[in-house]
Amino acid sequence: MATTEAPRAHPMHAMLPKLGSAEEFAALGRLLAECGYDNAGICRRLQIDSIVDFKAICDGRTTAREIEQPLDVLIRLLLDGEFVPDPVVKSMLPPGGFEALRALDLIEQIAVRPGEWFSPIVIYPAAQGLLLTGDRPGTPDGSPYWTPPDIVYPGVVENTRNFLAALPATPCEALLDLGTGSGVAALAAAGYARHAWGADIAARAVRFAEFSRRLNGIENVTMAEGDMYDAVGDLTFDRIITHPPYVPSPKTEVIFRDGGEDGEQILRRAIEGLPAHLRAEGRFYTLVLGADLKDEPFEARIRKWLGAAEAEFDLVMVSHSLRPPAEFAANSLASGKGDPETLKFCRELWARRGVQFLFYGSILIRRHGGNRTAVTARAQKGEGFRPEHQEWLLDWESECRAPQAAVFLMDAHPSIAPAAELHVLHRLREGRFAPEAFAIEAKAPFVSELRCPGWMAGLISRCDGIQSWGQHFAAARQEKLIDPDTPAEEFAALLGMLVGQGILRIRERPFPSDVPKE
Repeated sequence: MATTEAPRAHPMHAMLPKLGSAEEFAALGRLLAECGYDNAGICRRLQIDSIVDFKAICDGRTTAREIEQPLDVLIRLLLDGEFVPDPVVKSMLPPGGFEALRALDLIEQIAVRPGEWFSPIVIYPAAQGLLLTGDRPGTPDGSPYWTPPDIVYPGVVENTRNFLAALPATPCEALLDLGTGSGVAALAAAGYARHAWGADIAARAVRFAEFSRRLNGIENVTMAEGDMYDAVGDLTFDRIITHPPYVPSPKTEVIFRDGGEDGEQILRRAIEGLPAHLRAEGRFYTLVLGADLKDEPFEARIRKWLGAAEAEFDLVMVSHSLRPPAEFAANSLASGKGDPETLKFCRELWARRGVQFLFYGSILIRRHGGNRTAVTARAQKGEGFRPEHQEWLLDWESECRAPQAAVFLMDAHPSIAPAAELHVLHRLREGRFAPEAFAIEAKAPFVSELRCPGWMAGLISRCDGIQSWGQHFAAARQEKLIDPDTPAEEFAALLGMLVGQGILRIRERPFPSDVPKE
């Protein structure tokens, strides 16, 4: 009986780019610049709107299929992953171009294709003008290939783009990117952090990240190898970010993907290390998948991971999606993002753990200054949501817990949020429709629904930004809409909740601008 040999790692996986001299990287930079090998040049040549739309020749690209200019040689080698004949490489590239590629081991030859060159890696243009290096998802000759555990993909996939979009680009002193992978987040942070560190357990990832650092000429970033915080010793940071693997797996087969038995092990270790590594007023950001269990919501588990110091930390979560496990699995299968065996394992795991919902979204943790109770808040992403809204929600919830919060809230001037809607259910009573149930919905930037009594719906409808919440309180008591013994602090807390849900806004603490970023 014939046997099918399992595909093995291609020899090119052992081929790594050389961490050469400053002069060699300068020569490579001049070559890429002269040939127009950047985001704009490649998109223009391939006639695509975005590099996200890139399609290799082997996948059916119809543009720039012939090598007609130097840029085509680089696209063929560094993006398409095709073989290019020796005479073409040497004649088409500008003087010194071939030598620049060879000096850093960016092009190689194999015995079965003599006289031709290929690149064992990919160099991909990413956001902010960065060029990222990483492994190829296949082989240049189409030979069998299996994904090695330490494979490194350039950070341009959708999940990574979503993670980068969820990070603030505000100045900070010291930033740590845990599980840096290709190094994209740490390198992007070089533009606003005084110094950034990228840490990864995989030596291969650190090698590619360091190559990209040198290729981009970035000086204020350090790439370090180690298991989680071991890579940076006892250093502390005012910003820690991570985009951890979160696919549940009984064993780690792919480092950047598999998040342990429950999918939360890497995230848990990142959060457990915050008391030792996050400075006072420092912030932690992640985009991750987690579970709401039958008897334990995701946020309660996160607080447990913070340990004895959990009271020092504020926590704000914004779900981008919140789905029952069956719906999540069906959506993954329909979109082609999950293989049947993995989904089968996940379904069994979720059933054993009593998972009610799967949270996918952004988590923000801040080490607060003390003298108040810690914030724990959760919202759902709505229309026009931006990272600034999560920051705003953290600040708002913190202010509502300050000692003089009630005074501030009673003096505030609320108005109805532009996207809020009031839904009234009428039922037939004595031959006529009468209002019976009231629900107020907000759609931007958070999605929320408040089912409330009629008096509260009427009170909210009066909020025009002119009268203070204290004046509304006095009117509600005078009109006997509320118990006359209702404490002012309780009524003030109601405003805090309505503003936090996005139903009301106050001019004293405006929302971040809804104008799209440039």
